[in-house]
Amino acid sequence: MLPRAALDTDAALAQVRPVCEDVRLRGGAAVRDHTLRFDGVDLATTRVAATALADALAALDPGVRAALEEAIRRTRRVHEAQRPADHVTTVAPGATVTERYVPVGRAGLYVPGGLVTYPSSVIMNIVPAQVAGVGQVAVASPPQPGHGGLPAPAVLAACALLGIEEVHAVGGAQAIAMFAYGTADCAPADVVTGPGNVYVAAAKRLLLGTVGTDAEAGPTEVAIIADHTAAPGFVAADLIAQAEHDPLAACLLITTDPGLAERTEQVLAPQLATARHRDRVRQALAGQSACVLVDDLDAALAVADAWAPEHLEIQVEDARALAARVRNAGAVFVGPYAPVSLGDYLAGSNHVLPTGGTARHTGGLSVLSFLRGIHVVESSKPALAGVAVYIDALGAAEDLPAHAAAVRIRVPSDQHDHGRPAADGAGNRPRSLAAQLPLRADLAGRVAYGAPQLDVPVRLNTNENPYPPSPELVRAIADAVAGVAGTLNRYPDRDAVALRADLAAYLGHGLSWRQVWAANGSNETIQQVLQAFGGPGRTAIGFEPSYAMHPLIARATATGWISGARDGDFGLDAARAVQAIHHHRPDLVFLASPNNPTGGALPLAVIEAVCDAAPGMVVVDEAYAEFARDGTPSALALLPRYSRLVVTRTMSKAFALAGARLGYLAADPAVIEALLLVRLPYHLSAVTQAVAQAALAHAAEPLATVQALRAERDSLVSWLRGQGLAVADSDANFVLFGEFGDAHAVWQALLERGVLIREVGPPGWLRVSAGTPAEMDAFRGALLPVLDGARQEARP
Repeated sequence: MLPRAALDTDAALAQVRPVCEDVRLRGGAAVRDHTLRFDGVDLATTRVAATALADALAALDPGVRAALEEAIRRTRRVHEAQRPADHVTTVAPGATVTERYVPVGRAGLYVPGGLVTYPSSVIMNIVPAQVAGVGQVAVASPPQPGHGGLPAPAVLAACALLGIEEVHAVGGAQAIAMFAYGTADCAPADVVTGPGNVYVAAAKRLLLGTVGTDAEAGPTEVAIIADHTAAPGFVAADLIAQAEHDPLAACLLITTDPGLAERTEQVLAPQLATARHRDRVRQALAGQSACVLVDDLDAALAVADAWAPEHLEIQVEDARALAARVRNAGAVFVGPYAPVSLGDYLAGSNHVLPTGGTARHTGGLSVLSFLRGIHVVESSKPALAGVAVYIDALGAAEDLPAHAAAVRIRVPSDQHDHGRPAADGAGNRPRSLAAQLPLRADLAGRVAYGAPQLDVPVRLNTNENPYPPSPELVRAIADAVAGVAGTLNRYPDRDAVALRADLAAYLGHGLSWRQVWAANGSNETIQQVLQAFGGPGRTAIGFEPSYAMHPLIARATATGWISGARDGDFGLDAARAVQAIHHHRPDLVFLASPNNPTGGALPLAVIEAVCDAAPGMVVVDEAYAEFARDGTPSALALLPRYSRLVVTRTMSKAFALAGARLGYLAADPAVIEALLLVRLPYHLSAVTQAVAQAALAHAAEPLATVQALRAERDSLVSWLRGQGLAVADSDANFVLFGEFGDAHAVWQALLERGVLIREVGPPGWLRVSAGTPAEMDAFRGALLPVLDGARQEARP
């Protein structure tokens, strides 16, 4: 039986129930009475005066202030990376589901004040709420008779440092009830968070439903997995540090080294003798501590996962590898120089963590604790018609015919049902064929990628080059194809050596054909990279919004996809990217430069930082590189320094060969050799190779259109901004613009005027490809009345 202090929340419920009910009925008067009863303080109002907050901050020790400011900086940085971006999933043409992350309106944050004062807990509660965007934040902390009935000065100072103006001198169950029901001094909150004693935990359990709550916090605890490499002095210090919190604190040492317990005991005694709270520490170590000797690290991990500690330290030879296998812990501290004390104050992680084994199902306090995911469902009439037959079937199966009727009143059954399975000779419709197939579980329910292909006068949705090959280039291509037509009975050059040599010459940078690879479109080159370096059990990360095919191809190759986030201006901060890479340790990192759908290119310094940090491959997708503004560097320049860097390109855009399907990449020769292991034999036809080589021989011709498209793009950016729209800077042949309250309505209105653009990217934004001058005039002419209509509707 592993040690852990018993926390009888059920027994405490009987004691807090009348307190909470009294607050519900009598409000502030009840809070005042119970505060006098439990804390010995009689306060006319729970609200702490603004002058008291200012005075506490002014009196704060400069060293403590500097420490709090650094803790705030680090904590904010970590929690800003947690804020998920809204994202749109196109389920089918005309049918989307947007995931919006919306903060709660008001949060009540509890900061304990028992044996120890916790200004650090102020930071751990407030910063995630602020990062989440919570509109109102109120703090409650027990009144201290020795401080004039106010919360501890350090707590008040930390609140002031974070800009919190609403602080209440209330503790215990009455504080949780105050946040749940509200009083004259304190409006009710939507959610209450923060650690506390058993009565606080009981009140949270009781009031869950009336108010949202985080985990029930109990006595603190630490488990340390250590092997023969662990320093006994470090282990002893960490056990003492955790035990000084509370006589009920639990400390567990799990080791594969039979002698470590004895060595730790030897150094613990002198450390304990000088500890300020040695009596409290002795009580905790005597009551809830143990050493578990195990055969190996697998067994150690099994013990730790079963105990599911609040804090888990790993002090073994390969700590990072073992940490990656942990399943149940509030927070994991890796290696000899990451003690729990770092996490308590300055790691940037949150120290409000699950205790009592609840780490098996609950995580620590985070930005997500203050956010709610809301699905926003949009559907066009054709999209609804396309699934009406399935709604008919499910409504009948569940005996809910009104559900089907609510659809059929919009799309009667005599209308065209897109996607309805064909009837047999008797008029019976079979079950969906896909439902009968043994499809991979991770592919079930997914929708194939594809931009709408509609027959409209102006198509500006797929970033194609609008200028077709010239008659001269057409003749050259025809001659090249004719030259190989007589050999089509034979397989083509399996390795496309001549084409790769021509591509290397075009790219420059001293590349040889051995450093270039070609395939059927850049998506196939990306697929081959993922087949070689990804796959089951491996992960890839991208920073979104970005090219939608990267995660789709990753999933198709059974590679786990991790969604990183770009900055608010769609840029990518190097430090933030590196932090995400260090955290997730992905096998592949995908960067798009210029980025699709936002258009901006990455500074070379960002790519260098990612290459330095990445443990595996880095793929830089440069599909739009030729369209970049003057002075924009290419990642090709970094290939001599980084053997795991891959730079992908395409001939679809700048060369106006979208129909030829030729993509290519540049990398170290060893990478090319690895790709040979996964490519299909003779994957690149003789016709494709001939077409691509002909285009490369006449490169100046299609590349001249690039300059024209850059000019159209820059002109469009200026014009859109002149219309009062937000426009992302672009190094590509497209422009992302917004922000619209109903982007789909704008897209639909343009389509009705004969102009097709793309619904892609963050909610509220649209993407338009750069076209010919005539196409751009048509786009402007179609958009103006749409904007004018929107402005008229916005007028009061």
